[in-house]
Amino acid sequence: MRLEQYTGILYKNGEYSDIRDQIVCEDTFTLHLNNTPLLTMVASDDHLRELGAGFIICSGISDCINSVTVCDTDIFVDAPVTGEYQATLESSGGCSNRVPPHPVHSNQRVTPEKVLAIRSAIDSDAWLKTGALHASVLFYNGEMAIRCEDIGRHNTVDKVVGHAILNKLPLSHCIIGCTGRQPSGMVGKVANAGIPIIISRAASTDQGIATADAAGITLICFTREGRFTVYTHPERVIGLAESRR
Repeated sequence: MRLEQYTGILYKNGEYSDIRDQIVCEDTFTLHLNNTPLLTMVASDDHLRELGAGFIICSGISDCINSVTVCDTDIFVDAPVTGEYQATLESSGGCSNRVPPHPVHSNQRVTPEKVLAIRSAIDSDAWLKTGALHASVLFYNGEMAIRCEDIGRHNTVDKVVGHAILNKLPLSHCIIGCTGRQPSGMVGKVANAGIPIIISRAASTDQGIATADAAGITLICFTREGRFTVYTHPERVIGLAESRR
């Protein structure tokens, strides 16, 4: 990931001082599907193959990827078109699909301890240095498969899903952890990928909760040290039902 140093003036406790900060760089990439330009996106410049593969899957455009190649600022994805795509602009500036997402079917479950462990895994050195990045983590078989960061929260989901697709990990056996809010577009991406559990350190919106409920996703938000809130499909959280009897 590209970072650059910029000078600034810090005000702290009544005093000013000159500082040099590490600042995240924005780049622009064009995504091509079957050699036809699909959209241009602003993103961080790492995990670009994963970004291309994940965007196509998470948007519900296709259910499999044949190949992904990157040439400078162009990402070329070869995939059969199996779904309808109606682009809509999300609150964060990312694009998602207006078409309702696929339903998720999975027996995956999670303990409260693992929820908190996944939340802890989201933080990274780059985020601590810059404060300007979103991140997503993908857990498979109880272990972190990958962490991806980007200036856009939507892109981080695409990148970790793309990693799973390119490495043939069964997404119904995965859990995703995210830094960002969970509106309907974010939840819809995860649903189209077939991931059954979302763990976020941030909030959801009403439509994010409604989308998760309708799609069959367990949506867990406000994950902090020692606490979290489960909004939908609590049956996947081990011990929760028993504790409420």
